[in-house]
Amino acid sequence: MRIAIAILLAAVVAAGLRWGTFAVGGSDSYCYVHQAQGWSTGRLQVIEPLALDAPWPDAPRTFAPAGHVPSPTVAGAAVPMCPAGLSIAMAPFTLLDNFLARRPITLFLVVPLFGALLVWSVYVLGSRFARRVGLASALLIACSPAFLFQLVQPMSDVPAAALWVLALACATGSRPRAPAMAGFATSAAILMRPNLLPLGIVLGLFILARPQRTMRERMRGAALFAAAAAPGCLAVAMIQQTLYGSPLRSGYGSLDTLFSTANIAPNAARYFQWMWQSHTPAWLLALAAPFVLPGWLTGLLLTFAIVNAACYLPYVVFNDWWYLRFMLPAIAVLLVLMAAIIDSIAARALWARDTRSSRTHGVRAALSSVLTIAICFFFIREARARSVFDLQRLESRYKRAGDYVARRLPENALVITSWESGSVRFYSNRKTLVWDALDPEWLDRAISFSRTRGLEPYLLFEGWEEPLFRQRFAGSSVAALDWPPAAEIAGQVRIFRPEDRDRYLKGEGTPTEYSR
Repeated sequence: MRIAIAILLAAVVAAGLRWGTFAVGGSDSYCYVHQAQGWSTGRLQVIEPLALDAPWPDAPRTFAPAGHVPSPTVAGAAVPMCPAGLSIAMAPFTLLDNFLARRPITLFLVVPLFGALLVWSVYVLGSRFARRVGLASALLIACSPAFLFQLVQPMSDVPAAALWVLALACATGSRPRAPAMAGFATSAAILMRPNLLPLGIVLGLFILARPQRTMRERMRGAALFAAAAAPGCLAVAMIQQTLYGSPLRSGYGSLDTLFSTANIAPNAARYFQWMWQSHTPAWLLALAAPFVLPGWLTGLLLTFAIVNAACYLPYVVFNDWWYLRFMLPAIAVLLVLMAAIIDSIAARALWARDTRSSRTHGVRAALSSVLTIAICFFFIREARARSVFDLQRLESRYKRAGDYVARRLPENALVITSWESGSVRFYSNRKTLVWDALDPEWLDRAISFSRTRGLEPYLLFEGWEEPLFRQRFAGSSVAALDWPPAAEIAGQVRIFRPEDRDRYLKGEGTPTEYSR
């Protein structure tokens, strides 16, 4: 059993590295990686002088790249929207990359390592029922499309799930130090994803009321858990006070804009449908656990999953299946219960046999294994259909575009972009201006202003952004984008030089450079 789980853990890390995106792009990944750089250097709020001098409305927001917002505490600086936990975990790897004087490589190890921790924690949790259930559970989560989709990206979903499931596994342990270990894991999990604090409350209440414990043991365990969990809560409060001006404020905005009871029904429908389609209807077996597997452990696991869902049902409504990532802790727990029920069904199917027979145990294990492996094959097929193994290719455009900007655009370039505003900064160290935060009346004047500051403006878009750009700045001739781009990268990203427009309209040649 130990050899099998060791092989599985190695396979998870290998998969994360083989199919990992190794790219910083979009708002989330740039937010985490850039914040990691800030933690490693001690410079979390760097002032951008242009944000203070630009004359257009809400100028600081236009200079806050993807995944960032204007700092409420330091004028002219931008602060990350995302929580600090993953970035703090990445910071030592960022220092190592800097020491090796190379492009970020080792920091992309962080999420696969957390992926292995999640699989191991699921194994431990499943082993509370039986070792074979633990191994089956670990195999199921390792093949889960939602898990694999996040395993290959530098985002906090897998690390947060790993720490919460680790806390759950520790809390259900029998050793005297189990409550303290659960508390430390909870502390790290809260730092990783503060909005899941209610999961910590579930664990604390369980330890306080755990069956088969004396009152003294319960009180002592609860005190140890609370003391160990407190540092994470205090750290979150201090970080949010420093970055956002209040321990109760985050980078995502006010609670009333993020949460609404009107979101509960549409979110419930979406999450149910996504689970049904990506994880087979077999996961519904977990809901029968109270009838098939009665006991305090089943009750705890279902409560844990329900509270995880309750944290996100009122949240903003999204339309992409991979927002199942919010439910990864619950998915892990449901797969444990599903594996336990499959094992129980296999046992009941053999009820007429002598349960003491080694042959009967072997048949039970074989039947359970066949069902588990069949579900895993479906999971992998769904992961492939949902582009999990194509993400490396799809996300490579961020690095390619950023590298092109670094090589071909002058150092005084001001890149007017939006979706790639973080990746352009990360890979090229060029200034960016976020066009969809710019007042629609100010595009031409913003371009003129940048030139007065010695900057050379460029426009950079992904294909889907161009119609939105034309629509937003319909009153500007530049927004027509009616001249050939200066460059096209990987057939997905185009760069325009505004000054080329006049030359093109005069009949002068404006060639396009194609970069693959």
